[in-house]
Amino acid sequence: MKNHCYIEPKISSNIFEALSVNNHEKLIFGFDKKSGMKIVLAIHDTTLGPSTGGTRLAMVSEDKAIEEALRLSYAMSFKTAIIDEPFGGSKAVVIGDPSKPKTKEFLYALGDFIESLGGIFLTGVDMGFSLEDAKIIAERTKYIFNSKGISGVTTGHGVLKGLKESVKYKLGKDSLQGVKVAVQGLGHVGGTLADLLLDEGAVIFVSDIDNQKAKKYSGIKNATVVENESIYDVDCDVFAPCAVGEIINDQTIDRLKCSIVAGGANNQLQNEVKHAEILYRKGILHAPDFVINAAGVCHGMCEVKGVDISEAMKKTDLISAILKDIFEKSEKEKIPPLFIAYQMAYEKIQAKKK
Repeated sequence: MKNHCYIEPKISSNIFEALSVNNHEKLIFGFDKKSGMKIVLAIHDTTLGPSTGGTRLAMVSEDKAIEEALRLSYAMSFKTAIIDEPFGGSKAVVIGDPSKPKTKEFLYALGDFIESLGGIFLTGVDMGFSLEDAKIIAERTKYIFNSKGISGVTTGHGVLKGLKESVKYKLGKDSLQGVKVAVQGLGHVGGTLADLLLDEGAVIFVSDIDNQKAKKYSGIKNATVVENESIYDVDCDVFAPCAVGEIINDQTIDRLKCSIVAGGANNQLQNEVKHAEILYRKGILHAPDFVINAAGVCHGMCEVKGVDISEAMKKTDLISAILKDIFEKSEKEKIPPLFIAYQMAYEKIQAKKK
């Protein structure tokens, strides 16, 4: 079976070759000289419908921005397919310092760029942008969708359901009572997940690069705050990465002391083939990230489709069933769950092409 995992292209060598490695359709660059707005947009596959994906702000090099846009748009194509949303995958990376104030001129330039594409890119704000930023961007484009709020809460509910299914499958437990979960990252997704876990009776260990977010859990029963870099070393049942991507890598994978990896972060494995196989050999059950965090895209697309946000919450129920199917096929075929997840989504995309 071809695993369909993302292949890291060499960005600096040949940009068209980088596009072809994972069959991306478009790579679009935007620049507004007056405001200094620089953006890289990758559109992976529009077989299922117009592309959708978040727009994030990050202080990264141009090569890194291209790399992130390509990789995240690829994952989005498979995410929309696996959860049966009629959209393709894209991702935009704006190059800039998220810690600095954003001028209206800068946000207007971003809105003008999105609007100029005529609807081939449907987006919402991601890391580095706020809901207030989204409102300003929306003054210049009808293709940004954040009126129903940040999708992180919906994503967090979906991650909880996926985590519970993972615990049931691996540990044979129908309840999270007393289950130890290490949550890395306490933003909209991780913070929601941590609160829901406490409600379920789990014992949590939390970390975040923002100490103020972590301090919220100091003194709370069944919650322990740990240093951000020490979260990998926590002896736990579940490691739940909910922050940046590529956190399971050659430096961290052997530090994990868990039975399950199930969290809301995108692109959790730095090298998908290599690290998925290592987790599998170690007997660590990995819930594929683009499956367990798929509720977020359902949230955003409710506005596009003109339906109530409650429809996204209903779709979180699909995550458990999809993961159960993936885990069973993984066990039967003796290959990592990630490979199964990619194959299932790939088949849905190919079926549409016929």
